[in-house]
Amino acid sequence: MQVTIIKDCGFCFGVRRAMELAEAAANRFGFIETLGELIHNPQELARIRSRICTKHSLDEISGKAVLIRSHGIAPEIIQEAAVRNIEVIDATCPFVKRAQEIARQTTEDGYQLIIIGDAAHPEVIGIKAWANHSALVVANVKQALALPSFDKAAVLAQTTQTMEVFEACCKIIAEKSQDFLCFNTICNHTAKIQQRTASLAQQVDAMIVVGGKNSANTIKLAQVSKGAAIPVFHIESADELDCEILGSFGSIGITAGASTPQHIIEEVANRMSEFEKLEVEEVQVAAEATENAMTEQEKSDAEAFAEEFGNMKEIRRGARVKGVVVQVKDDELLVDIGGKSEGVLSSAELSQEDAKNIRENFHVGDEIDVLILRKENQEGYPVLSKRRVDQDIAWDKLAQMKADKEIVTGTVTDVVKGGVLVDVGLRGFVPASLLALGYVEDLNAYVGKELQMKIIECDKHSNKLVLSAKAVLRSASKAQKEKTWAEIEEGQTRHGVVRRLTNFGAFVDIGGVDGLLHVSEMAWYRVNHPSDLLKEGDELDVYILGIDQENEKISLGLKQLVPNPWSLVEEKYPVGSIITAKVMRTTTFGAFLEVEPGVEGLVHISQLAHHRVEKTEDVVKPGDIVKVKVLAIDPEAKRMSLSIKAAVEPEENEVTTEHIDTTEE
Repeated sequence: MQVTIIKDCGFCFGVRRAMELAEAAANRFGFIETLGELIHNPQELARIRSRICTKHSLDEISGKAVLIRSHGIAPEIIQEAAVRNIEVIDATCPFVKRAQEIARQTTEDGYQLIIIGDAAHPEVIGIKAWANHSALVVANVKQALALPSFDKAAVLAQTTQTMEVFEACCKIIAEKSQDFLCFNTICNHTAKIQQRTASLAQQVDAMIVVGGKNSANTIKLAQVSKGAAIPVFHIESADELDCEILGSFGSIGITAGASTPQHIIEEVANRMSEFEKLEVEEVQVAAEATENAMTEQEKSDAEAFAEEFGNMKEIRRGARVKGVVVQVKDDELLVDIGGKSEGVLSSAELSQEDAKNIRENFHVGDEIDVLILRKENQEGYPVLSKRRVDQDIAWDKLAQMKADKEIVTGTVTDVVKGGVLVDVGLRGFVPASLLALGYVEDLNAYVGKELQMKIIECDKHSNKLVLSAKAVLRSASKAQKEKTWAEIEEGQTRHGVVRRLTNFGAFVDIGGVDGLLHVSEMAWYRVNHPSDLLKEGDELDVYILGIDQENEKISLGLKQLVPNPWSLVEEKYPVGSIITAKVMRTTTFGAFLEVEPGVEGLVHISQLAHHRVEKTEDVVKPGDIVKVKVLAIDPEAKRMSLSIKAAVEPEENEVTTEHIDTTEE
């Protein structure tokens, strides 16, 4: 038989901390009373009953102090204890404290709080109290579906909830809410053990779940194990093991709830050695696994949630340590770093972003890295800095990004001599020559813009950080250019940006490659200068007329994307129709009129009036709008014959025209 024990199973950080605080309080007072069972494990409660007593209300408290278990409690009970001069020893798990603070804050902000968990569980009852007892509790998807719609809803989880149920309920509630907030308050130890239990259950023939029958955490592990469709045995002690049944399985997995002490897990592992045909070596392996799991658990919990709560550490100036936030104020944090007193972390030693709103960015139970600036201030508290740790982390991260030639994103914050400053977690400098592919005339235009850059220099000791946006742009331009040349073909329509205007045309970027849009290809009518139609920065679609890849030249057209106006002239202006046109220029033999952009017609001097006309200018001038009759059309030759006199009655001695003053102001 092969026996495998889940790594780190058993006591979680919150339960271990509560047990340690209870033992310390019992040593201090001779005994200590707790509100509610300290731990959901009958065997462990029986062991500590002589020194740690369970009470169910403040009225039952006979001593000078009361211990709040890891599940937490309603705020009004803490206030009542203060009124009665009963010292409160708060062993509430920091994960639960965080959930309590979220409940309080979201309720104050007008959100309907919804807790995904067991309504009868003391942890949930306590959290609900922090929401003025107005929170709703749902245990599963079915209950979530039965909820009404909400204007504003906030959701959090009982710390022992499974991630699967939590995420499914959140999805349903989000669809019922116009304004939705979701807070994952599942204990990281709980989530980790549930995940490992689910994985092991898929690999063994049966599972043994060790822990109290009234422990929500242990019950969840049993449910997770049953998901693998194998036999699951939920026991509270080794005495409940059925050797005859378990001996029939080839492989067995063992997991334990967060309220299960290590000595009970060891007893179960040792009892397995009595099973028929189980080799001693295998039991020893299991026992070693248990011992290693205990060691790894202690190490993991210490790193994940500061074991310093129960173990005093030497406070050394300049040391970088992990701490747990135990109190959040408007202008500072109190952080437990394992010393005799909590450390003080002022807003001045936070990053600007963190300091803007401390209460939103930090919560009780958060784990943070801090630097010890002073061992003690005048009040005897260590002085801490998170900002300097963040800076060190940022320097190390940027140095690694430079080594890996990665791209960093930052925002331009200011213009200085020779370039701009950027925020990439640290303040960096981008020289003007490395800001863009071309010359930048106005650096101020970049303030507030987000840039992608490569790191040129990164020296923490000299506080020197130099970056280049040009390097990223050049790489992107090269890649885009290669892509464009590979894809481009004559007859294609491509989107482009006007980069430069000249007297003879415009250069258009069509993807890292510039093509020439000649002035003659801009429109079906005469364009005097490209600036009459375009300006630098304009985005437009262009037609690929020709490609010379060897010399990297591309000819572009714009007019090809619209119909030639002469192809529609006969349909739009049939012979004999009366239309309005504008006089563009006069000659000795008549006047040229614009019927529409790109279409001009000639009014011969003989067709200007019913009387003899000596000079064209005696009848019309450039800018005049006149009525004309279409006499003839030759689309191929792009000619149109027009007549003014044919558009008016013979008895009208004068030609009526509207003169437009074209003189510029």
